[in-house]
Amino acid sequence: MKNQLNSIGLFHSVEAIYTGGAIQWSLDGKTLFSACGNYIRASNVDDGRESYKIGNEEDQLRISTFSLNEDYSSIVVAYTNGLLRSYRLPLLENGSAVVNPEIVRQWKSTHAAPVLVMKNFGGDTLLATGSADFVVKIWNLEERSCVGSLKGKSTVSAIEFLDKSRVMVGYVDGSSSLFCLETPKKLIFRWTNHTSQIVSIIIRQLPEVVFVSRDQTLSIVNVDSYEKIKVLPLYEPIEAAVFVSGSLFTVGEEGVLKCWNMENAKLLKSASIYGSRINSIIYNQICKKFLLATSDFNVFWVDEETFKIERQFAGFNDEIFDVCFCGPNLKYLVAATNSSELRLYDTNTWSCHLITGHTDSVLSLSTAPWDSKFLASSSKDNTFILWHVDLNGDDEIKAEKVGLATGHTNNVTRVRYSNSSKHCFIVSVSNDTTIKLWPLKNLKEKTEDLKLQSSATLVAHAKDITCLDISLNDRLCVTGSMDKTAKLWHIETDKMHFTIGGMLNGHRRGVWDARFSPSTQAVITCSGDCMIRIFSLPSRDCIATLTGHPSAVLNGVIVNSGKQIISADSGGLLKIWDIATNECITTMEAHDEKIWALQVANNESRFVTASSDGRIRIWEDISEKKREEEERNRAEKAHNEQILTNLMQQNHYAEALAFSLTLARPYSCLKIIREMMELKSDELHSAVKKLRREELVVLLDFASQWNTNSRTADIAQLVLYYVLHSFSPEELLKMPNFASLIEAYIPYTIRHFDRITRARQNAAFLNYTLAQMTLSNL
Repeated sequence: MKNQLNSIGLFHSVEAIYTGGAIQWSLDGKTLFSACGNYIRASNVDDGRESYKIGNEEDQLRISTFSLNEDYSSIVVAYTNGLLRSYRLPLLENGSAVVNPEIVRQWKSTHAAPVLVMKNFGGDTLLATGSADFVVKIWNLEERSCVGSLKGKSTVSAIEFLDKSRVMVGYVDGSSSLFCLETPKKLIFRWTNHTSQIVSIIIRQLPEVVFVSRDQTLSIVNVDSYEKIKVLPLYEPIEAAVFVSGSLFTVGEEGVLKCWNMENAKLLKSASIYGSRINSIIYNQICKKFLLATSDFNVFWVDEETFKIERQFAGFNDEIFDVCFCGPNLKYLVAATNSSELRLYDTNTWSCHLITGHTDSVLSLSTAPWDSKFLASSSKDNTFILWHVDLNGDDEIKAEKVGLATGHTNNVTRVRYSNSSKHCFIVSVSNDTTIKLWPLKNLKEKTEDLKLQSSATLVAHAKDITCLDISLNDRLCVTGSMDKTAKLWHIETDKMHFTIGGMLNGHRRGVWDARFSPSTQAVITCSGDCMIRIFSLPSRDCIATLTGHPSAVLNGVIVNSGKQIISADSGGLLKIWDIATNECITTMEAHDEKIWALQVANNESRFVTASSDGRIRIWEDISEKKREEEERNRAEKAHNEQILTNLMQQNHYAEALAFSLTLARPYSCLKIIREMMELKSDELHSAVKKLRREELVVLLDFASQWNTNSRTADIAQLVLYYVLHSFSPEELLKMPNFASLIEAYIPYTIRHFDRITRARQNAAFLNYTLAQMTLSNL
């Protein structure tokens, strides 16, 4: 970096897309609607960016389910407190909403329990809401009334309209019922074909209707004769099903997408999508793809013909412990979350690829500096795994496990590759208080899954080891621990052994991070005592202490050729420091909670932070942009000042007034009006008449501010006088904020009137006194 880093701006943020519950897909296949706690997120399918939100993120209401109408122009949201809200959805331009979703109406559902299922029929005509109170209510949205209440014998799990008068309802106990809204009794027939929850009701071809159940079967019934036609086995607890092109597609406990022949329950095709339960399946007719949502909030897009996963998003990352760039050209960002899977993001599309291999939460990640295709991940399962991340023949990313290391007896908290490939190795530290050195002689060949053997093991600290870094020349490594110390270790690459290199003391709390400077002989340490210390490598002495963080400092990196430090703390703050002056240059709120990871891209143009709030944020250096913008603003200001001065010198006061209002310069505007008042002509009145509506609003805003000061109140009153005498009341009322501007005038105007009245009274007393004194002299 050539110039000092003064400011960073948000480039991209990986947010929670889906946190469980209802999920729907727009007709054009471009927008995903998903529940995220107390709001619904509308996301762009191509890159996962948020288009808009439905509801308020700060609201205390929790969403139970939602339903889009048939043309996807409106949405009804059900909350756990029984409230129903109908929103009008905005149009999108370039992937973003032109306006925010608008609440059309809201009403109480009158259910005795939360609404679990909703179904629309006929656009915005009918809405069915099914609840845990065993009742389905039918709402006429046009007339804004409840037109039916259908009582069942169990919690409602599925609803389907046959037509505007007939409704099929499935229940948790496996029963299903047919209701007719036009008959007094309403309940027409009840089937008990299943022993577990009805998950889907599918209209095959009227009068035939299909019930799919978690009891591993489906049943086909005739809704005209009420006959049970057949029951077929599916050999799996099904969670959701759709009927497409004459075949039944199901997902369930096995995490497999299956295609069935409806006549004989023959399995036509299947593909393993995920390692755990899939809860939802949606088919899009335009895209010819399925959308699948899993029980742990991952979302997949699968091609109808090939069953190939074309895109996937991690709906919710939970707590993120570490991130790093890897793969060809460092194109991919890997995240270690509170999960046994690695999450590999394509930084172009932000599609997420899940990598399985560990059996417990992943804690640390490291990319080999000599080959970014090699990745290491350590876990709470007491192991670390080496991966080879590359593109396969179809230009798809593939992570192949090439090495496994066992030997630690507790969580492996950190791993780091050597910086050179000449004597390549990897170092690991653990909560078992040991540090281990692992030679990597045959790693590049990756002909088989290597079983790594450690060449050196030392008990490094008295308590849990939290951090690890290796110097650029691979001769030193530094570790930090909860025992309040950081230690240096010599690495003998010929013998692949450790020797103690020194101790770095001074912190009053545990050390969370330690990093070598890339260009100077120094080490920085970050601690729970809210301090960053800089140590000299030759002397092992602390040469500087940086204070200013209000909470524990968890991460720190040295940038700009050793001239600056970026640090992150447990309160979500990010700070930029100047090492020469030991002063903080910039502080910004990067996250809401602990920032566990802070990484720098190779060219130091971008930075990545990851937090326990589940967000990954990519920041970019905008120092140069800000400097250029400030320079442009200064040049523009000087140019505008010259224009204004020229207009004043040429006595073009009307043009000068309009120009100063365009620039929003209250002092210049005041100065110009004073000049016009000194002319004692009608120029101010004529100038006010020529002002455009926008300029008039700015002038009145300035005048209301001038009215608060007795020195400029006369100008403010004169401006208001000319405005009221130049425009009709109808024209003035059309102006935005006109009423509030006049209201701001009133209290100070009353105060000025009282002051002037008292001054006149005092002047009268003065005249009276003078007259009396004159009479006395006579």
